[in-house]
Amino acid sequence: MGHQVQVLTSDHRLPPMGLPGSKGVFRELRLFTEPTANPLLGHSYGATLAHERYNAEILESRVRRFKPDAVYVWNMEGLSKSLLFRLQDKGLRVVYDLHSDWLLPANFNRDPWYRWWFANSSQRSEIYRTLLSSVGRVRRVMEMLPIGAVNSLDLSASYVVSDWLRGHLSKNGLSVAKSLPRIYPALDLKKLSPKKSFRRRRRFVWAGRLNAFKGADIAVDAIGILKERGIDVSLDLFGMGKPSERKAKRQRIEAAGLMDRVTMRGIRSGEMAEHYAHYDALLYTSRCAEPFSMTVLEAMLSNVPCIVANIGGNQELLEHAKNALFFEAGDARSLADAVAGFMQLEDGGRNLAECSIQRLQAERTVDAFCRHIEPFLAAQS
Repeated sequence: MGHQVQVLTSDHRLPPMGLPGSKGVFRELRLFTEPTANPLLGHSYGATLAHERYNAEILESRVRRFKPDAVYVWNMEGLSKSLLFRLQDKGLRVVYDLHSDWLLPANFNRDPWYRWWFANSSQRSEIYRTLLSSVGRVRRVMEMLPIGAVNSLDLSASYVVSDWLRGHLSKNGLSVAKSLPRIYPALDLKKLSPKKSFRRRRRFVWAGRLNAFKGADIAVDAIGILKERGIDVSLDLFGMGKPSERKAKRQRIEAAGLMDRVTMRGIRSGEMAEHYAHYDALLYTSRCAEPFSMTVLEAMLSNVPCIVANIGGNQELLEHAKNALFFEAGDARSLADAVAGFMQLEDGGRNLAECSIQRLQAERTVDAFCRHIEPFLAAQS
């Protein structure tokens, strides 16, 4: 569309020069990772300040050279929120894509500067803070702190990705969210491999991070319940996570005697799209409400039926027994019931998958997203 775009992000999990074809993407920021590679970050003033100065200099250098009309902020997890105040102090128009609750006031307490200034109660840090205050340098330190947090940020040029998220943010301290527009996320259809055959294979797929929040264990337990009922189905877990998380899931599968029915498969970011079409349906088992699941959208745009936990923003897109099947969030037995019900569908789930595909292709693609976001960004610049 003729726009010039640069992306400034971190080097987390990817090579510093980015992936092939990622022109204009600069992986230069350093995260305060958890658990941090440097145990001094968030605890040592010197180490934390050096880390923060580095990111601030990188940000200011990119802004100075690129001279953007608007800065589009997607997520600041693992980065100090003081960078946002630097952008705002320069008079730049900052647009926030609010797709999670990282901007809630409570989450600002996780900021590394807060950890050092407020949470670190060691005697050495107390002495250091006292010395900084006595020599007048405390103001310099405080200027780097995102004190006041969200209430001091101009969030008028922001949008939310679901109505559910708007309500969630409003109820939990981000009152400005009430008046923000909603722009649903989208996907690039060219990267998807649509399902064409609905021949029942008794194969189901789960995809996501292997943490407790995403609920892979719920899917595993449901397969065990179905085995007890004499219903023969298999599950492939495409999971990303720490070695300890993978080990715990594998042990759970072994302990349940499900090694012949549940298979763990590794996956890298961006590779899942080519796999959905090989399965009868996606099992989406998140324990907690999420603003919107890109995994569900990816599966639906791949023409794959979805069996989904009945919480969060997904319910704005899905309707039980019309274009998806719901189960009670966190309840493996309810999920097993839903899978058993799916197995009774004579069409193999074709009607569920195809019910909304035309509307999704018209409304949830990258082109459709651009038609919404371009005038929105133009109005903010």
